[in-house]
Amino acid sequence: MIDSHIPDDDLVLFALQLLPEDRMRQAKKHVDTCDLCRGEIAKLQGDLVAYSMTADIQPPPPAARERLLRQVAREPRLAPPEPEPEPERRPAPPPAPLAPLTPVEDRRSPQAHAASEPFFPTRQSRGLHRPIPEDELEVPPERRRRGLGRGLPEDEPELPQERRRPSRAPWVLAWTGWAAAIGVSFFAGLQMHQRQQIQNSIAAQQAQMDDTARQAARAQDALATLTAANAMQMPLHTTAAVKPPATPVKPGTSAPPAAAAPSPEALVAYLADKGALVFIGMHMDPAPSGKTYELWLMPADGRNPMPAGTFKPDAQGTAHIMMPQLPRGVPAKGFGVTVENDGGSDTPTLPIVMS
Repeated sequence: MIDSHIPDDDLVLFALQLLPEDRMRQAKKHVDTCDLCRGEIAKLQGDLVAYSMTADIQPPPPAARERLLRQVAREPRLAPPEPEPEPERRPAPPPAPLAPLTPVEDRRSPQAHAASEPFFPTRQSRGLHRPIPEDELEVPPERRRRGLGRGLPEDEPELPQERRRPSRAPWVLAWTGWAAAIGVSFFAGLQMHQRQQIQNSIAAQQAQMDDTARQAARAQDALATLTAANAMQMPLHTTAAVKPPATPVKPGTSAPPAAAAPSPEALVAYLADKGALVFIGMHMDPAPSGKTYELWLMPADGRNPMPAGTFKPDAQGTAHIMMPQLPRGVPAKGFGVTVENDGGSDTPTLPIVMS
């Protein structure tokens, strides 16, 4: 398989992932280096996908379901991933001790404000905070964007979420189901194609049998015409107008005369009440190029000659006309043969070569 291309049947099985494991490995090695086989596999996969989208959904057979369950049971079980260790959390530093509360100083006259307002030690026990310096009143831009107020503690850093590796079992089941559906659709299409081929073959054989039956019936009618007691049996011979002149023999010569070729002759059997006619010719010369022989029926009631069919002798000089389309009830006083152009004529062209 490495030295030559992959067979067509194996290409289809490879596209369906149904090749045995050893042959699948060989096919993969060959496909990696062969552009032709890789292109054929791509076409097959595209056809399978398009066919699966257009074909009617058919329930898979029970055997396919059993094979699918056995295949799933043979799939290796993946162990759950080990949980990652949680990041070490460092204890928050203890809050700095608050400075003793002092009255808010007047910036314009600190001494006067200190003198006007005495210090009360009990204010510290009432939940009052120390004065916030002016530089701490400014909120950094990043805290303002995050919607944090002034004087609030920073948010704790977000802990990284544990990432779990997705399990392969759902993907394996999904792809196995699609492969089974594509395989069932593909084999259903093959069966429909084979059924259509069988139907076409049966139709062709039936047509051939019908044609053979028609030919057999025609031959039976011709035989009945030849052997009928009331049939007109009329022999035809070459007319005097076309007979070759006799070769004179010189007196005193001892050479034997050459053997004369047999003259053309024919037989016509005709049933007027059925319009059935059979013509058989022997020892006839071949028709000239672009010409054909034509048989004529001479009606006894004085009507014009009626064409009864055209023919061309074979290499042995044999010719025949069987059951041409003639009207019934036309009595005949004779028959004649003329040479006409290919396709025949409606009126005879002189001379008459046989009568």
